[in-house]
Amino acid sequence: MRILDETDQQIVALLQKDGRTSNVEVARELGLSEGTVRKRLERLCADGVIRITAVADPAKLGLTTPFFVGIEADLAHVEDVAGRLAAIPEVHSVSLVTGTYDVIIEVVLPSNGQLLSFLIDKVSVIPGVKRTETYHVLRAVKRHCDWTIPSASSTHHEAPPQTATLSQDASQDASQDIFPGTIVVSS
Repeated sequence: MRILDETDQQIVALLQKDGRTSNVEVARELGLSEGTVRKRLERLCADGVIRITAVADPAKLGLTTPFFVGIEADLAHVEDVAGRLAAIPEVHSVSLVTGTYDVIIEVVLPSNGQLLSFLIDKVSVIPGVKRTETYHVLRAVKRHCDWTIPSASSTHHEAPPQTATLSQDASQDASQDIFPGTIVVSS
């Protein structure tokens, strides 16, 4: 496990806001030299701590309907099931899990109507899949790309962050904010 110092955390935080921020801009913002920022970024990337990538907005691509699908699989075939699921383009992520299901996938489709054919034509035909249970995401409150690195000084005794709420106005236009990768939180 790698623990990031405060400078590395600040560099990563700035890049999480805008991955296209230049090393010069990061250096200026943090009061560092460009060379220091460049070397730290090279090390963070080389060590696999971070990677700089583009994050597509599925809704802007017509994929406005996200789902989680819990899959019970024959345990002798669970790795193969997960690999085959990962190869399906509509599948955003695949996780082997404990609990009721063996695999949970995140799927983004153009509409509710395409879920049935997705489950029948793409999931149920995979050898080892026993059953599925589907969860429709109403609105994503936090996405994987919104995650930030906890500070080194944070403790487990801090108060939890406030729960996000979904106003009536926001719920009427929630399709603009739907991304895969999160569980809906409401109060």
